[in-house]
Amino acid sequence: MSSSARRALRILETVGAADRPLGATEIGRALGASAGTVFRGLDALERAGYVARFRSAPKFVLGKSVAALRQNLLARFPIRDVCAPYLRQLAFASGETASLTVRLGGYGVRIAAAPGTNEVTSAPPLGAARPLGESCPGRAILAFLAPGAPALATKALARELSAIRRRGFAVEETAFARGRAALAFPVRRSGHAIAAIAIEGPVVDLAQPDAHDGLPHWREIVHSVERLAQVRPALFAGPFDHLEADDIVL
Repeated sequence: MSSSARRALRILETVGAADRPLGATEIGRALGASAGTVFRGLDALERAGYVARFRSAPKFVLGKSVAALRQNLLARFPIRDVCAPYLRQLAFASGETASLTVRLGGYGVRIAAAPGTNEVTSAPPLGAARPLGESCPGRAILAFLAPGAPALATKALARELSAIRRRGFAVEETAFARGRAALAFPVRRSGHAIAAIAIEGPVVDLAQPDAHDGLPHWREIVHSVERLAQVRPALFAGPFDHLEADDIVL
């Protein structure tokens, strides 16, 4: 790979990781490069559609070509289409957005969602990736991984995963409804998690998450997915299953 191509990728990574539009000077400061060098890289990326100017200002965000690449990547997961009707059932039953997160190495990637009937407050975008231990769906997956899974980082996380195994699902307090929690069920094949289905709104009492009347119905929807995974495993295979988990860095 040429030095200019490598620099362009670093610029693209910097723009993609930012939580606001960035200018050439800010990017150059982060990369230890001159603003002129960065601007030439931005110009090439802009012409290819990988970055775009934010409101015609000299600041940049990800462009349409990145969105197309993301959509093409998500389409490579057959589980996405398989789970779509079940996500809609769960969203209708709970009133909240239901989402599907798959395991990719040590990360959970949110690849599908069905909106609920309640007002949407906030949700990660499709394609968002987080380490398994840092999200509710990720912890639901982590609690039911096969032997040989990554070592647990902290005793607190180990205790939480033990509670998830006893309860059968993970919970996470919502920022906009104190004392209420979202939840995530593991999707298992042969007893080991390959994905998680989450209800992203404040649907259960954080102090008594097992007490909600809707839990048996929600569980049955997820169990329907697991039964399908047992009889049609090819539909739940991932495009990167041939890679070692430790080799995947997002």
